[in-house]
Formats: sequence, C-alpha cells, structure tokens
Amino acid sequence: MPASTPTAPPTGSDSDSRGEGVRATSVAGGLTRTVGALFGHSAFRFLVSGGAGAAVDGGMLFLLHGKLHVWLPLATFLSVATSYGVNFSLNRFWSFNSVARVGGQMARYLILAAGNWIFNVAMVTGLAALGLHYLVAKLITLAVAGALNYVGYRVWVFR
Repeated sequence: MPASTPTAPPTGSDSDSRGEGVRATSVAGGLTRTVGALFGHSAFRFLVSGGAGAAVDGGMLFLLHGKLHVWLPLATFLSVATSYGVNFSLNRFWSFNSVARVGGQMARYLILAAGNWIFNVAMVTGLAALGLHYLVAKLITLAVAGALNYVGYRVWVFR
C-alpha cells in the first residue's frame, strides 16, 4: 500500500478565495431573490402595466391633439379611454393575478375609470390653461392618478 503524502493545510489565500466564492454565491443568490421578489410584487407589475398604459395614453394624446388637432379635452378623454383597455387587461391578468369574475371587476373598474376620466380631463386641461405644455400636464396627472389608482385597484377592483 503506497504511503499517503500528507497534505498541507490550506493557505490564507486559498481559504480567502473559497470564502469569496461563498460570499459571491450568497450575494448572487440574494440579488436573484430580491429581483425575483421585485418582479413578483404587484406594485412593480402595476408600474410596468401603468407604463404601457401611459405610453398608449401619451401616444394617443400626441397623435390626436398634437398632430390631428383634436380639441384637447376630447383628445384627452379618448386617449385615457384607450389606455384603460390596456391597463385593465394587464392589471387583471398580470399585476394582480386576478381570477375573480370579470363582470364585477369590470363594473368596479368602470366606476373608478369614470372618476379618473373626469380627473384626467380636468387636471390636464387645467394645468394646460395655467401655461404648462399639455404633455407635461399629462405626466403630472398620471403621477397623481397612478398613486391613487394602485390603492383603488388593489383594495377594491382586483381584490
């Protein structure tokens, strides 16, 4: 039987590199869990859905009012109405993973939407009358309405 050669204990640099690998794996795993939790949270998904809706809303408003010269209150109303179709679908199925009956949700959503349409038309038109560019007015309106809508969607519409 061959004699075994004694092995030297690990040197400081070997143990440091092993520790670095463990720490790196731990950090990567923690980052993966954090990113996964972020993407999995309804607030983040709501923001992404809202971003898609805002892009539709702003794009429609620019097209209707900026290019086709549709009266601003009507253009705002139509752009909001279009974006709400996008928002309802994304929020129902993705943001809040709702499986409740669509009829009740749609009724609650339309009640909230009616208030939002009035709020959007009044706020955009009012801010534009104060001298803000209509797209800046729209961004401010979206920020305020977005915060209010998240709460409304989460606790009332998509419960």
